[in-house]
Amino acid sequence: MTPAAAPRDPEGVLRAWLDHLVVERAASPHTLAAYEHDVRTVLAACGIKGGRLTREGALDRVTPERLLVWLRRERASGRAATSTARRLTAFRGYLRFAHAFGAVPVDPTVGLPVGRTWDRLPKVMSREAVDQLLGSIPSERPLDVRDRALLESLYATGARVQELCDWRMEDLRLPQRVVRCFGKGRKERWVPLGDPAAEALERWIETARPTLDQRGDEHVFLSKSGRQLDRFRVYKLLQERAAAAGLTTLPSPHTLRHSFATHLLSGGADLRAVQELLGHADIQTTQIYTHVDRDKLKSVHKRYHPRG
Repeated sequence: MTPAAAPRDPEGVLRAWLDHLVVERAASPHTLAAYEHDVRTVLAACGIKGGRLTREGALDRVTPERLLVWLRRERASGRAATSTARRLTAFRGYLRFAHAFGAVPVDPTVGLPVGRTWDRLPKVMSREAVDQLLGSIPSERPLDVRDRALLESLYATGARVQELCDWRMEDLRLPQRVVRCFGKGRKERWVPLGDPAAEALERWIETARPTLDQRGDEHVFLSKSGRQLDRFRVYKLLQERAAAAGLTTLPSPHTLRHSFATHLLSGGADLRAVQELLGHADIQTTQIYTHVDRDKLKSVHKRYHPRG
């Protein structure tokens, strides 16, 4: 796209930017939907919505002052710092794209405070809580067998919930105890399963999955109707299983991913290895789990040291 042919209105820039993310970064539909929502949210906060979205020059309304007002409102609302940081990151990408093609004369996000994106450490389950959750699932019905295999797999691999939902039968190598995951940007990685997860998967595939596979779907985990299981159903079934197990705090699928990484590091795993297993492009993203472990060290020091 040449600068002369580039769109100048907010809506046109947004559509072009999302197309760019698909072509250049292989962004998934879920990522695109999240970015689009975030950009529209910030545009609306700057007074660009409705008819203004297709009006050339409307992006001039995005000023550092308006963005600072929006940031103050975000913080005052009690929204998680990570959510605000994600929205700002998406909007920065959008405006940099707009600036590169002349839709805005300057990038108004330059110099904006990034803020701390990890004001709160990720929630992590104890090993005992994980055992309580997995050990409480019965094994009579096909859906019980599926849920046990699914939750064992989430904890064993640290996979993102959408990665797990996208697993196909061809991605499993059960004799070798590995599974293929496609992360952000369709980046491929092979992750070990471990015996408990592999055995639970074998039981699901051999004894229970055929009773649900009425459509010939190649995805590993299926719904009652034989369709690919979606991430919202995985969240709900995890909450249901956790409540049935008597857990006082109900985890999300990402809690199992956090627990996977934290338990590996506390057991002595190398940070770089955990980075590869999680599919993080930047090791700084993985380093948050060392902070979780440091928090545990602080509690031990405070409890046992005479000057703690």
